[in-house]
Amino acid sequence: MSERREERDEGRQLFCRIITPEGIVYDGEADLIVARIADGDLGVMVNHEPLVSSVEIGEVRVKEGEERHVFATSDGFFKVSENLVQVLVEEAVAADDIDVDEAGNRVDEAERELSEVSEGAEDIDRVRGDIERRRRMGENLTHVARRYGNG
Repeated sequence: MSERREERDEGRQLFCRIITPEGIVYDGEADLIVARIADGDLGVMVNHEPLVSSVEIGEVRVKEGEERHVFATSDGFFKVSENLVQVLVEEAVAADDIDVDEAGNRVDEAERELSEVSEGAEDIDRVRGDIERRRRMGENLTHVARRYGNG
């Protein structure tokens, strides 16, 4: 029996769950999970130490055997505990499901909104921050689709 199979039999398998407010986007076994957290890129394998961190706008890559799943994700939270990695984000889209034209439209719309924000607006920093976050997520969707998907 292979070492990998023996590890599964002993209960030492890594699992990944990517969750948005709309539901679970990915839930499966993994050999390696890579994401950008607050301190930089992090790779997680079986028996990783427990960890809680913020996750940055970017991509989450899940490798299981020969399969690779890549998701464009918004910012949120990243938790590792007892061989379960949970990524809690507002938005997560599989690379193959990204509509590059729609992502580009999101960037254009956010840039237009940024140019229209008046200096005297109430909560201007919060408003600009929200718009800038949407713009960065649109750029991230485009990047992930072109690098890993059908874009």
